[in-house]
Amino acid sequence: MLTAINGTVLSIFSNLVHRTCRFSIKDPGSLEEIRNSGEPVILASWHGMTMMVAGFIRRYFDMASFNVIVPDDQRGDTLEVFADHLGVKSIALNLNGDDSMGTGKKLVALIRSIRKGRNFLIHPDGPDGPAYRVKPGLPYIARKSGSRILPLGCYCRYAYHIPRWDRYALPIPFSKIQIQVGELIQIPKSQEDLFKTCRILENTLNRLTLQAAANYYQFPQAKSSL
Repeated sequence: MLTAINGTVLSIFSNLVHRTCRFSIKDPGSLEEIRNSGEPVILASWHGMTMMVAGFIRRYFDMASFNVIVPDDQRGDTLEVFADHLGVKSIALNLNGDDSMGTGKKLVALIRSIRKGRNFLIHPDGPDGPAYRVKPGLPYIARKSGSRILPLGCYCRYAYHIPRWDRYALPIPFSKIQIQVGELIQIPKSQEDLFKTCRILENTLNRLTLQAAANYYQFPQAKSSL
């Protein structure tokens, strides 16, 4: 019962952010490229930006086309309710290094669904950190599925940050949210050094996050380019 209530509260707040906040988007052309290609994409941002990214997706994508991974514990139960309210398909996985056959089958099913056209949202430093460190799951899934990664950086000046490892941001209603969209990233199937790729992706996400903050103050009146 408590998980259902918490998940519903998160969805209500997400709706409030989506309907009241102003989203300012800086995009190098990646969103148009995605639309023109018709290919599925993997959206990636830091975990603390989840609420801002959810609002962004609801504006420029079909939420029902997305898969997300949630931990198979009580937190995951809450997030599953949250995802259901948003229309996103959640996949519960053991994210504590479990290499059982059941977890493997779910991961294979996820990769197949992406190949068939499902989009995928992932916060590669989640669910427990360390913050701003990409784990091998993101480049692995991107390489196996053949789908490109769309990295995002987000910033909101007027937000409450939950005092935990990711400083999870809850934007204050009617505030402005700055989104910096990055260039699409393709992980070659021949790329075996996933840890090196993780460091490259970290640098990209950190750069986009800093750019989003810079854009927020440089273009205070900027409107979405879409």
